[in-house]
Amino acid sequence: MNKKLIPIFLTAIIFLFTIACSSAPKKTSEVNTRKNRAADYLEFGNRYFKDGLYNQALVFFNISLDENIAADFEPGISRVKSSIGRTYLLIGDISNAEKYIQESYNLAKELGDNELVAISANNFAELNIFKNLLPEADKFISEAMAQAKTKSSIQAEIYHTLAIIERKKGESEKALATINKAIQINKDNKAHSNLAANYYFAASIYSQENNYSKAVEMLNMAIKEDRIEENSYGIAKDYKALGIVSLKNNKKEEAYSFFIKSLNIFRVIKNTEEEKSVLNFLIEISADLGKTSDTENLKAQLGAIKE
Repeated sequence: MNKKLIPIFLTAIIFLFTIACSSAPKKTSEVNTRKNRAADYLEFGNRYFKDGLYNQALVFFNISLDENIAADFEPGISRVKSSIGRTYLLIGDISNAEKYIQESYNLAKELGDNELVAISANNFAELNIFKNLLPEADKFISEAMAQAKTKSSIQAEIYHTLAIIERKKGESEKALATINKAIQINKDNKAHSNLAANYYFAASIYSQENNYSKAVEMLNMAIKEDRIEENSYGIAKDYKALGIVSLKNNKKEEAYSFFIKSLNIFRVIKNTEEEKSVLNFLIEISADLGKTSDTENLKAQLGAIKE
């Protein structure tokens, strides 16, 4: 979404919520109304998060946080702060990521809510992976696993994070065994987007080991799951990864085709950072393939993208 349109879009949404609330039964309390609005804004944020539009996601997460604070709904506060912290982590703002994850974790512990502790402890593990503090990451993963319900979606997420730690330690076989545990849970729960992320991660391990056929198999499975959820960002990332794997396997024509598919989707969902990244791949490959006119056209497209 164009950043200039966000205030207009927000105004429209807030207006709709206001109309809905004014026509609601009078017995509905203000607190419950705020809690419902908080949940709605959280869902809007999650949609943008799923599309990799993290700045837009933060807008809605922060509105959700305000509504939860106004309702004095502490479980909601902890959950949203966890989402905010994870979003800051993905955009590289480590200071804010640590602040919100810590606040989420502290509140979850005070509430004695096992699920919220598991979520925030898992986020702490991800933070420490980013900081390359693997012993600390191990500690939080152990706590998260102890608090998570068996075969729950959060347990699958914890297995995914554990697999990342194992891969960082150079233990690829263990990482694949662990990600398969996440895959099984997500299959059982029909959690298609999470399952796609599991396949994507497995593909990255196979690609690193130069097992390109297995990497392609995993990425095609990821695309299948992302299509079910209509996860445009996920599909675009999958095609981009297929392009990279094909390029590593010296299949430049195939890579070119995959990158074009990825570019088209990133362009539609207006993810300009990814669009620029894919264009750079296409410029290099088109030059190698002798597609001179394509190379010049792609360079012009890259130059036309506004910062």
